[in-house]
Amino acid sequence: MRALPILTSMGSGPRMEKPTSVLTLWGSTMIYFTENEIDRLIEDDVPAGDLTTTLLELSGKKGSISLTARNDMIACCTEEAARLYKKAGLEIRYAVASGTRLQTGEKLLEAEGDASAIHLIWRTGDAMIEYASGIAGRTRQLVDAARAENPLVSVAGTRKHPPFVKKIALKALVAGGGVPHRTGLSDTVLVFREHLLFTGGYEGLAGVVRCIKNKQHERKIVVEAHTGEEALMIASSGADAVQLDKMAQEPFVECARQCRAINPDITMIAAGGINGTNAAAYARAGADVLVTSWMYYAPPADVRAEIVPIPLS
Repeated sequence: MRALPILTSMGSGPRMEKPTSVLTLWGSTMIYFTENEIDRLIEDDVPAGDLTTTLLELSGKKGSISLTARNDMIACCTEEAARLYKKAGLEIRYAVASGTRLQTGEKLLEAEGDASAIHLIWRTGDAMIEYASGIAGRTRQLVDAARAENPLVSVAGTRKHPPFVKKIALKALVAGGGVPHRTGLSDTVLVFREHLLFTGGYEGLAGVVRCIKNKQHERKIVVEAHTGEEALMIASSGADAVQLDKMAQEPFVECARQCRAINPDITMIAAGGINGTNAAAYARAGADVLVTSWMYYAPPADVRAEIVPIPLS
């Protein structure tokens, strides 16, 4: 695999090398963190200054900080960590882009500047990278396993991430090779059984689908099924996709075959309980999309931070 884009210190300052992957470019820029959000991360950890650093009188002394991978990992949120460092007044000397595969001992980020600034931002940047890279690595695990069976399958992350971490979770998902299933209720049409309780059930689904399409022509319609019978009614309704919830792999194969016999263009989505042990099996069973929140609960990646004093000239 080719190396992904990196930030390097070149003359007047760091610059971004030309991306070698559209996915990498998308993953790095799709999720934007506002200046206020970056400021809040610092404010949360340093609401009234760094007491220890102040008492030790470290201001005016120079040092460097470098982050390296303790294990193989997929880097994520290095761009945001670099912004945190720059906010504190540090100069970025090196940074890999989100989505970069790293081996043990390889460097993620390096910066230098005032020792008090290094200690101010050290843990915040490190924690953000570790948490996001854990999600990215687990997503990559799913993608690699599934695409070994079906190179065209998508791994989609649900909106069931922990509260208040949506942007980090989405960025990490994409950095690992996944895609958002839905970023929220506003961007997709996903009809659950609970919706149909108020519209006449699956028996009246065809009319519901026609009504939705007449109101919103450009959105695809996904309907969830819990049984093969419900899936066949969805395939016959004019919906664009069947989302099968918690159906075992063997019945999924036959259900997908029957749905495609009714509608060859139907998208088959496997959801519920998708994880690293069964992603390949569902891809082999004929799923076009694997929907899961499993990646969001990955253990953080392990990153080593090294701080070194720099003698003043």
